[in-house]
Amino acid sequence: MQLFSFSITDLTTFESVPYQEWVEMEDLPDVGKRFARTMLAANPDFRHRGMCVAIYDEAGKAVSVMPLDPLQ
Repeated sequence: MQLFSFSITDLTTFESVPYQEWVEMEDLPDVGKRFARTMLAANPDFRHRGMCVAIYDEAGKAVSVMPLDPLQ
């Protein structure tokens, strides 16, 4: 397992407070989708604004960026 950080971003000026979780690499897409659903439930204004779920490894390197709208 590795420690990953998940955040919502517009890839320019906005990035949410990161959420960290220990995850197996193969489980990243599922955890990313769960994170997206949770964030959208709490922040419905994120819908249809070009936001993404960004996933970073422990070194801060982006390992995945998924558009938020298709994950809804």
